[in-house]
Amino acid sequence: MKNITVIGCGIAGFTAAKTLRAKMPDAEIVLLDSGMHGLYSRIRLPEVLAGSLPEEKLMLASPEAIRALGIDFRPASSVAAIHPERKRIELTDSQSLAYETLILATGADAALPPIPGAEQNMTLRSLEDVQRILRQLPGAESAAVIGGGLLGLEAAYALLQRGLKVTIIEMQPRLLPRQLSEAESVILSRKFDELGYRVFTGRSTESLVPADGGWKVRLDDGTEFETGLVLISAGIRPRMEPAKAAGAETGRGIVVDDRFATSLPDVYAIGDCAQLDGKVNGLWAAAKDQGTALAAILAGEQEKFISPVYEPSLKIPGIKLKEIRMAVHA
Repeated sequence: MKNITVIGCGIAGFTAAKTLRAKMPDAEIVLLDSGMHGLYSRIRLPEVLAGSLPEEKLMLASPEAIRALGIDFRPASSVAAIHPERKRIELTDSQSLAYETLILATGADAALPPIPGAEQNMTLRSLEDVQRILRQLPGAESAAVIGGGLLGLEAAYALLQRGLKVTIIEMQPRLLPRQLSEAESVILSRKFDELGYRVFTGRSTESLVPADGGWKVRLDDGTEFETGLVLISAGIRPRMEPAKAAGAETGRGIVVDDRFATSLPDVYAIGDCAQLDGKVNGLWAAAKDQGTALAAILAGEQEKFISPVYEPSLKIPGIKLKEIRMAVHA
């Protein structure tokens, strides 16, 4: 019986495990996760923060539902080390497991910029993050969001829905610098102005200092203001420490080829922890596609993965990036 161990129950790891179970009914499939929840929809966290989605609606597959698929799901299992020469993984509770094939779907953490005070502030990457922010909302009248990317703007909208006055700070000259042209971003900024946001672009946050139960924010041009809470949305940091320590080639993420193979024998990586074609995608849809494709590759049904082009979307009512592009290029 073939043994396949998957580390990480995000959408990439869960999809790989579920698809492998369907394609390889005789295989032993072990799914480890450091959390306790099972699979939940991380991309809908801003809706929970906004109050428009109950927390329980986030759940996509409970631990019981995962086990019902015939997958040996083990929550609260964190990996301390990978020993590729012995084909064993060591857990933080001193247990160890043997594997024949190992799939790393360890995801990513929120990246924190090198700003004094950043480590004391909030990010929006997990259910626990949302719960932490919600505990800080009572008494807060304003919020600053550092980062004008997709998640940062969705988080800013969620906080606005909670009745807070929201300031967005983006170090690039425009909002959504990776997704929109300058002309397109002008239209987006206008829409945010109309909604009541204060937006600073082309400016970096220099420091975050506790002040009167909130924070004093200082920008690199000398601008200072106080706010009730600070949420940082500055990209992701792939979780690759055990793989790197085991000798896997890494860059921004764990380097993989078009079959998701790492430089370690019989070890694969998918999702937010993987660097494919020189980049870490970071999109939910991409992670799900990679999980499906790797299962097909391991089952001998697919030769390699060719990544499609993913169309980013901004989940804010009344704002559609496609319509903004059409308005500019009409």
